[in-house]
Amino acid sequence: MRMLPPQTDSPRLPTAVELDAFLDRVEDLSGALPLPRQSLRIAELARQWQQRGLHPGDIVLLSLPNSTALLAHTFGVLMAWGVPALLAPSTPPTRQQSLAEAFRARALLAVRPPALNGENLQIFELGGTQVSMLPASGPPAATPGEMVLLTSGTSGFSSGCVFDVEALLRNASRHADAIGLNSSDTVLVNLPLYFSYALVAQAFASLLRSARLVVSGPPFNVGSYHQMLSTCGVTVSSLTPVLVRMLLQGGHEFPSTLRVLTVGGDQLSPDHVARLLASRPGRELYLTYGLSEAGPRVATLAAHREPPHRFTSVGVPLPGTRVWVDTASKELFVSSDTVMKRRIGLIEGERARSLQAPGILATGDFFEMDDDGYLSFLGRRSDFLVRRGEKICVASVRRVASTLPGVLLARVTHLTDGDESDYDLTLTVLEGTTSPRDLEAGLMRLLRPGERPRQLHVVPVANGTPLLHK
Repeated sequence: MRMLPPQTDSPRLPTAVELDAFLDRVEDLSGALPLPRQSLRIAELARQWQQRGLHPGDIVLLSLPNSTALLAHTFGVLMAWGVPALLAPSTPPTRQQSLAEAFRARALLAVRPPALNGENLQIFELGGTQVSMLPASGPPAATPGEMVLLTSGTSGFSSGCVFDVEALLRNASRHADAIGLNSSDTVLVNLPLYFSYALVAQAFASLLRSARLVVSGPPFNVGSYHQMLSTCGVTVSSLTPVLVRMLLQGGHEFPSTLRVLTVGGDQLSPDHVARLLASRPGRELYLTYGLSEAGPRVATLAAHREPPHRFTSVGVPLPGTRVWVDTASKELFVSSDTVMKRRIGLIEGERARSLQAPGILATGDFFEMDDDGYLSFLGRRSDFLVRRGEKICVASVRRVASTLPGVLLARVTHLTDGDESDYDLTLTVLEGTTSPRDLEAGLMRLLRPGERPRQLHVVPVANGTPLLHK
């Protein structure tokens, strides 16, 4: 087993005053939570949490859309010695409840009164948002100075990775160095901030480099994206391969002010890499690889400095990160001081065994590595798929579908169309117990829109006997 690399940089979370100064410079175009900055001062948010009885290490679920308010509340919880966990604002109430139970969370913060169940539940307003807070019962589930990144796409709907905040900042710093981010840059965040990439590699990196941050979307719109690039003077933008394909199909030209474009989240075809470079002559293009469990960035390719035969690669590991490929399976292993400390919640699928030792991660992704250390992606395990840039854990889909009344068995069929992945869901049900319409309505309550199957097939059987032979 390889040793952890030495820690080469140790960024610390700035003070409340420094965080306020950073947020004062944020341009919020989301329109999601137009709250006055005066109501979102970090020290005041922390004071209110402590007055309400938040204990050091208590987990707070933050279910807010992209906004300055989301960043302020994240920092406010950290300054109160709580442990923030960001989740999609579209998360259904039943999933919010299951996450709170799986994480032993103390509170849930949302735009509207969150739907938590429990005795002696407090509901109150804090910083322009609504909080449901449970009474303390037992020791906190985490430790002050930690943060939880949700990994619904890779290890289950009710799971997360626990990190030291300093490790996330360290990863952000290394990514900033890899793309040359500096204080003269303007960074556009249009990916969801509950994605580890947007939070760490964009928001935290901008904080550390004193870059100006512009917060927008989702949803993504090609026209408004190009308008924001131009009107806000954006110099650094990050996209997923799905969004890149949308842009290339539209034929829009990138403004010359866009110095850096980074692409990550899935593999981008060499043809699309070449077209991006041709559309932005003299500009920088970085292809990145990472996963939430690694904190999240692992490797980067400066495509504008590489020959075309390297366009299939995601580059070389970041400083402080060591990787190796298992000879037999081709699975990629990562050793870094930014790897998650542990998992939390209900862990499903192959990723339950991914943390091999402290700081050593089995990624579940398959790679080749050439003699110069360049990594090329081959594929991933079948427990999850990537659709429109979002990971879906099919083990979790099967589990939640199996909880619907009358369902005897849930099967997932993977579908591939070019670079895109999708799935159909087949439910075998006990005849006469439920209708396809009721099953579809049940799935709508349990799954977010981006997680729902392309098609739902319902197969009734008179009893469960035939399933024993399949």
